[in-house]
Amino acid sequence: MIPEFNSQVPPQLDAIQAWLSRLRSQQGLAKAQEAVIHLTRKFPNSLSLQALRDWHDPVWWKPIEFGAIRMERRGPKHFEFLWSLVLQKDFARKLKNLPADLTPKDLMFVLTNESTAIIPESRSITWIIFKDMQPIGISMFVNINFTNRTAEQIMGIMPGYDNSFSVADAYFSSLLFAYNCLGLNKVQGMIYDNNESAATLQQRFGFQREGYLRQGVWNDEEQRYKDLILISLLYEEFAINRFIQRYIGREERSAFLMHRQLWPRSTGSRFRE
Repeated sequence: MIPEFNSQVPPQLDAIQAWLSRLRSQQGLAKAQEAVIHLTRKFPNSLSLQALRDWHDPVWWKPIEFGAIRMERRGPKHFEFLWSLVLQKDFARKLKNLPADLTPKDLMFVLTNESTAIIPESRSITWIIFKDMQPIGISMFVNINFTNRTAEQIMGIMPGYDNSFSVADAYFSSLLFAYNCLGLNKVQGMIYDNNESAATLQQRFGFQREGYLRQGVWNDEEQRYKDLILISLLYEEFAINRFIQRYIGREERSAFLMHRQLWPRSTGSRFRE
C-alpha cells in the first residue's frame, strides 16, 4: 500500500527511508520500486526522492556480464554455495567478511536482508561469480564511503579457477562497477600478511602498496592480532592503465558498467536537497 501524502511538502526523508526499507523486506523489492516512483511523481522537485528512486532502479539487481563470467548479487538462493565457502576453512579465513562463528541461521538472515538492500544504506554490495552455470567465487565492496568516494574490495576465487582468465574478468568487472556505477575515486584492499600471493596478484592488476597496518585485525580462530597489507588503486590510475583498459576493451560487458556516475557526497547518510 502506498500512503497518500496530502501536504505539498515532501515527507521527512528519514521516515520515507524507513518505510521503504520495511516495504522491501515485507512485500518485496518491486513494491518499494513502485512506491518510490509514485512519490517522485507526486513531489517532482525533491532531489532527495529522485536519488532514492535512482537507488531503487532494478538495474542494481541485474546480473553483471563480463567476458566469460557472470556476477549475481547474492541472496537466499545462493545459500548452499556460500555455506560451502564457510565450511572451507582455509578459503574462508582469507575473506575477512566470512566470520568463523557464522551459523546457517546468521547467513540466511544476512542474505535475506542484503537481497533487497539499497547500497547507500548497506554501504556494501556482494556478488556470486559464475563461470557458465558454476559458482566459482565471491566479489564484494564493503565500507563504501560516498563522502570520500572510497571502498574496500574483497574477492575470493575457488581453487581450480584462481589461475584462469576468470580472475581478471571478475576483478575488472568489479572495478568498472566501483569507478563508474558508484563513482568512486579509490578502491582499497586490506589483505592478511600471510596472503602475499593475493597482494602480488592485485599489484599485477595495477594496485599500489601503501604499507602495512600492524596488528590491524583480531583473528579469533588464531587468537592473535594480524598485520594487514594495504593496497589501493585510484580512478586516475585505473583510467590510464594500458593493460586494464586493453583487457576491458576486448571483452563483452554490460552497458551499465561503462557510464561513470558521480553521486552526491552526502549519499549514504542523508539524501539532502
